[in-house]
Amino acid sequence: MSDPIVTLWTAQHKDARAPSPAELTERARVLRRRVWRRDATEYAAGALAAGVFGWMGLASPDWGVRTACLVQIAGLLLVMRNLWTRRPVDDPAALDRDALSHLRALLTAQRDVLASVGRWYIGPMLPGMILFLAAVTRVTAASTGWGPALAVAALATAIASGVLYGVLRLNRNAARTLDAQLAALAPPSSDNHPLQA
Repeated sequence: MSDPIVTLWTAQHKDARAPSPAELTERARVLRRRVWRRDATEYAAGALAAGVFGWMGLASPDWGVRTACLVQIAGLLLVMRNLWTRRPVDDPAALDRDALSHLRALLTAQRDVLASVGRWYIGPMLPGMILFLAAVTRVTAASTGWGPALAVAALATAIASGVLYGVLRLNRNAARTLDAQLAALAPPSSDNHPLQA
């Protein structure tokens, strides 16, 4: 069974050829650099957010807000740990493989990281976000009443949900892009390609 993407690509390009080992090695290097930049941005954003929640927790006299800030910081630290454990690492066994297998392994690992972002990235932050919204709503309701407090909480929940949904969609779209790249790297006559299962 032939890979439809490779077949289409080959049909469109009469001079189609397999990428050279040097090209594959360069693509792997570019991918690793892109992942490193993304991760560095995530670490910086996580540190900034943890600092903001730490400051709010210390500044607030309310025990509920303080607890929510601590839970949110714990969630952010868990996300940073998850990001660290999912980073591409130099694999000594990769030296025994050809450049195509190495690039496929890198693309597959990143695709899996992006496709599961809801579990390891969004999931750990949800408890802190929910507690924080509930605590701030309770504190706000004590001074403005429940009507305005719940209205603000609903707006904040809608915004946070939209942002999280956007993060989920962007990462899933990126995972599909990597799937297409993996399919294009498959040999045209491969009958046992994992993406064709």
